Amino acid sequence: MRAMTGLRLGQKMAVQMSQVMRQALDYLQMDNAAICGMLVAAAAENPALQVELPEPEAAPRPGRALPHWRAQAGGDGDAAERFAAPAPGLHAHVAEQIGLLFRAPREAAIAAVIAEALEPSGWLGAPLESLATRAACSPAEAERVLARLQQMEPAGLFARSLAECLALQLADQEALSDPMRRLLDNLPLLARGEAGTLAQRCGVDAPQLAAMVAQLRRLDPKPGTHFGDAPELRRAPDLIVTRDPEGHLQVALNRETLPKITVRGDGAARGQIAAAKWIDRTLSRRNQMLLEVAGHVVARQQAFLESGPAALVPLTCTDVARALGYHDSTISRLRNGLLVQTPRGMLPMEAFFARTGSRGGATPAMAVRAVLAELIAAEPPEAPLSDRALTEALAARGIEVSRRAVANHRAQAGIPPAWDRKRGGKA
Repeated sequence: MRAMTGLRLGQKMAVQMSQVMRQALDYLQMDNAAICGMLVAAAAENPALQVELPEPEAAPRPGRALPHWRAQAGGDGDAAERFAAPAPGLHAHVAEQIGLLFRAPREAAIAAVIAEALEPSGWLGAPLESLATRAACSPAEAERVLARLQQMEPAGLFARSLAECLALQLADQEALSDPMRRLLDNLPLLARGEAGTLAQRCGVDAPQLAAMVAQLRRLDPKPGTHFGDAPELRRAPDLIVTRDPEGHLQVALNRETLPKITVRGDGAARGQIAAAKWIDRTLSRRNQMLLEVAGHVVARQQAFLESGPAALVPLTCTDVARALGYHDSTISRLRNGLLVQTPRGMLPMEAFFARTGSRGGATPAMAVRAVLAELIAAEPPEAPLSDRALTEALAARGIEVSRRAVANHRAQAGIPPAWDRKRGGKA
């Protein structure tokens, strides 16, 4: 046998994704905070791109109500099961924490005076000097008490400025680095879109600045209004669902979390102008697709928003993709990480997607668990329903599931079996 070497030509078909296509897909799966970070980084390297970020408000403008971005916390961790009883109010929580933080009566009295100036946003609504006079203490003593109050959860309460509110949250996350401190000291530059100057003052490159801005935009500038939310929901939503005068649900982008893009032609090369225009077009397309997908999903799950998880209907990325003419992966990328403010609270976009949990695929798993919870809540304490009885009760409502499936749904919802639920029974 003799080894031979040689060259051979051939052709094959393959699909390769260009860098531009990859970047466009990356934009699809970003939430608004990540979009802000990405745009600031791009503006730091491209003089043709100007980005202005909306500065969070601590108090409402005249004639405007404070945005109430509130989630329903609770459930077993599933997005669709966050409907629960309202948490205690902000001031009730603060009063309880003052009793735990301060043992000395004098400090507790000073803390109570300071707490009276707490605004719905969670910020301190009066100068500390005037509060010290009201509490009959020195400014230094009031400062010490305030520092203790600022240790409360959620982090950011009792801040006197936006920078201090964000700094308290970053410190709580052990993320208050020197570059981040310099970023907080230069928030006006961030709002004006002076990304190049901002990167220089922070001493970071464009990718590092993007990560810092994205982290900053995910913080809660109004911790008081988000009080009681699950930690992952304590930020402004990406989409807002409201009712029009006729009672129909409408979906809109949350403009308070989206940057304003301006393409400038002065002092920029032709390629830089073209790149800036591409970013502007790509993000406009992303926002349009997001509204289209969210509008379709909300319309399909309107009963869920009206009545709760028991009214969920099966809905997958494939269903939405086929209805709107997109690829499944496009819908999957769009829904990841997005928060939606609804009339019933704030929810992740994933909450509107539900897999089937019954025979025939007519009822989603979350709806089955919600109905199970209703049945068990209404059962006689002395005679709880067995899994077989629950199976029959579900069948009477048109939900066909096996006894084993009922046991699985019950366990996943955190509900113990009948013998543990019986009053006086052993847990």
